[in-house]
Amino acid sequence: MTTTAEPSTAPARWPAPLPDDARLGVWAPSSPAPVVFPRRFGRGLDALRRRGHTVVVGDSCRTARGPSTLPPAALAEELHTLLEETDAVIAAVGGWTLTPVLPHLDFDRIGRAGTPLVGYSDLTSLVNLLPRRSGLVAFHGPMVVSEWGEADGPWEATETEFDRVLSGRHPWTERTVATAGDWSDENLFWDREDDRRRHGNSGPQPPRTLRTGTAEGPLWGGSLLVLGLLLGTPLWPEPAPGSILFLEADGMAPDEFWARLEQFRLAGVLDRAAGVILSRISGPRPTSTGYAGHDETLLRVVPDGLPVAAGLPLGHADPMLTLPVGGTARLTCQDPAAAPRLTLLRPRP
Repeated sequence: MTTTAEPSTAPARWPAPLPDDARLGVWAPSSPAPVVFPRRFGRGLDALRRRGHTVVVGDSCRTARGPSTLPPAALAEELHTLLEETDAVIAAVGGWTLTPVLPHLDFDRIGRAGTPLVGYSDLTSLVNLLPRRSGLVAFHGPMVVSEWGEADGPWEATETEFDRVLSGRHPWTERTVATAGDWSDENLFWDREDDRRRHGNSGPQPPRTLRTGTAEGPLWGGSLLVLGLLLGTPLWPEPAPGSILFLEADGMAPDEFWARLEQFRLAGVLDRAAGVILSRISGPRPTSTGYAGHDETLLRVVPDGLPVAAGLPLGHADPMLTLPVGGTARLTCQDPAAAPRLTLLRPRP
């Protein structure tokens, strides 16, 4: 079962940067997609190898058992081993079955390994737990099947942002992430239709300032759906006071979005925020009346005085940012007519 000290309030430390010839572990706790979609999974592995990396594929990526892959305790032990024997671990894909694994993780052991972990969607819970339970920055970023496995390779901006944040070739202590450009949330059925780069989107959704102001604090967030699974449990990764919350509402209509935001408001989550960012929404839906005001819904719930931005490339649409969860960032929303800026801040080595 889980072994850890109490949740830490100290700043999370950055793991070591990736070397050019990194050993990358691939872990599949959330679904057996590598088995169901072997062509796309293989393309993702090849894309990582072309970058000069060695890929270590966990047994979870070769298994389809019941609703998931390996039993929860075995998945936890596989993660521990991969973190100790590789330079970084990247999730194979999202899904729904990571939550039963979490009670089996040894967060102290993970902290001692000091290895980067990358994922999003179902991995949202874990990348937010690691800063609080292991004292280690984790990364909300691209996964093997969903991003690295694109038909003609990952989107250039996805790959560039991954490199800038994780690679040791790009030393920086402050950098503003790229938030503009073409994007797509087209859904091509994996291994049957995905023989080309996706195109089209659900509207422009440009980066935009919804409320002016500036905030600086640790990053916290990801999928509203996944974070809500842990609310009220002993493993809830409560944001540190003064956090910048980045929220993803993939496929949600404004009424569902309001309900999930209200859950967080009633739980005190928004009281701990210094600023709020809403991602681009992949596959946005209107309510039954046709109302599509996600921005207005967000402003209805976020406390007055906090800067609010929307339309940033986080999560279930390409390209996507790689964000250091638990790392410090600055959100700048100076002018309602100007795009917001998200600047990552990293301690000097």
